Amino acid sequence: MEKKTKEQRELILQESKLEVRKVEGEPTKIIGYAVRWDQLSHPIYGMFQERFKRGAFTASLINPDVYAAWQHDAREILGRTPGTLLVAEDDIGLRYEITPPSWAEKYVETIERGDVRGSSFIFRPTKEEWDETNTDMPIRTVVEAELYEVSPVTSPAYPQSTVGVRSAEEIFQARPTIDSMKDDEADKRAIAKDLEMRLRKLNL
Repeated sequence: MEKKTKEQRELILQESKLEVRKVEGEPTKIIGYAVRWDQLSHPIYGMFQERFKRGAFTASLINPDVYAAWQHDAREILGRTPGTLLVAEDDIGLRYEITPPSWAEKYVETIERGDVRGSSFIFRPTKEEWDETNTDMPIRTVVEAELYEVSPVTSPAYPQSTVGVRSAEEIFQARPTIDSMKDDEADKRAIAKDLEMRLRKLNL
């Protein structure tokens, strides 16, 4: 199976807003949700919508090596598993908890003020399903995925880059359509028929 490329998604919902937790005698925590189970995304470049099945990251979180970066900047690492970043699945979705370094206090303040409200994550899907019956546009369900990064971000939109659009186009074009599934079935029947004829010849 061809290994899929990494993809980036962002989430900014009122009920998923980032939270800063400060408890006396304990380090400051940045808490948020990168994914909410079975919740449809906004249309991705007008091509398809997407949702994540509950437990999509279970296998990836057995021995995770995931980091948290400010605005996806690898020079601004806020935490990393297993010490300063906790990533876990719960009934709501994929939850993360960052223990940021002291120099990141300026970033913590922007979250407290509500200036930075979004969460973004980078993942690679390993198992997915497509629903072509939706009247608006196809729906992609990510059943299993590998997680690489979670990050607090300002922008709520999918990255509007040429690379991002090209990646979405490749995902959309690679999906199994009804016609391709019919072709696969026809190929399977042809192979089975050919095998049956060969076996008959051997029995003569």
